[in-house]
Amino acid sequence: MFRRLVAALERVGGVGAPLFTWEVSVPFDDEPGEARLREAFAREFPESSGRGRPCFWKMVAFNGDSGRKVRYLVALAAGVDGMRRRFDRVLPEGIALYGRADRIIRSSDATHGNALFSFLCGSRLVILVFCEGRLCHWSEEEDYEDGFGGRAYAERMERFRRFLARDEYLARGCPYGEFRERVEPAAMRGEFRRAARDPFWRRLDLDCAPRVRPLHRKIAVGCFLAVAALAGALFFLPNVAVAEGEAVDEDFREDVALSAPPPMRTLPAVAEVRETPPASPPSMQPTMRAPSARCNAPPLRLRSVVQGVLFQGDVGGTLGWYRPGDSVGTFVVDSVGRDRVVLVCGGERVVFAHGE
Repeated sequence: MFRRLVAALERVGGVGAPLFTWEVSVPFDDEPGEARLREAFAREFPESSGRGRPCFWKMVAFNGDSGRKVRYLVALAAGVDGMRRRFDRVLPEGIALYGRADRIIRSSDATHGNALFSFLCGSRLVILVFCEGRLCHWSEEEDYEDGFGGRAYAERMERFRRFLARDEYLARGCPYGEFRERVEPAAMRGEFRRAARDPFWRRLDLDCAPRVRPLHRKIAVGCFLAVAALAGALFFLPNVAVAEGEAVDEDFREDVALSAPPPMRTLPAVAEVRETPPASPPSMQPTMRAPSARCNAPPLRLRSVVQGVLFQGDVGGTLGWYRPGDSVGTFVVDSVGRDRVVLVCGGERVVFAHGE
């Protein structure tokens, strides 16, 4: 349930990041780490390494004739810096094609999820292969202005079908159901969100910098407020029972359970430190102003108190959360104590204790 909630609330941003398949051969029972992958990739693709930071996402691994082979989906991330302020994760815009392919597979008769897709995005051809329902190949090429009816497309697909038939891993899925479609990137936002929730992409992120994600900040603030409200409610429920000599009435329990405090706001520094001035000799006592005729003490009943932070009060049948500096009728909240609050109006000072 929590995982679904996070997936529904998180914001995923898309950036232009080329994607392609890269195969690495290693000894049996071995798999390279991130550092080894970066070194090998830099040697094999020096120009690509200079255009962006590569990310390696494992698609399939299998034992070949001469060792173990691992095929990665490589994304060349560029322009990712600064996106963490707005997004929880960053993924290539092109994953929208994965979302479209997944939708087609689920609604078609593709045998056992073996499907070959060719998408045209303007003059760019993107080829995706799903073997037994798993993404196993991704390639992107330019210069296909003539579209699906052009000679370049026909020759490319003919070569690719021969590659499928003899590939060590992909040949097991032959024959493949073939699908082709011309797409407009601007109309693929729904497919991008669909792909971002897919198990393959759900844990991936182009921006791996260790910064707090916006969603994590929201969850942390929400948890703090919930714990603060619950702590106040749990602390005062036993006190009410002891003071009154009976269990808490049902209306009180319902108010505490269903009411939530509003978002916290920063209090002025003077409200956080309150010092009591030393008493003056009788002859030196300051002259107190007479209470204003407009200072009418509100009919306040305390429900729960979070010491020094906020309290929940019933004012004439209306529940609300208040903090130092908030107005309660003609009075202003001066301080919040362990089991009481102090309101002031002009020179008048009124104390409301819990249970009174």
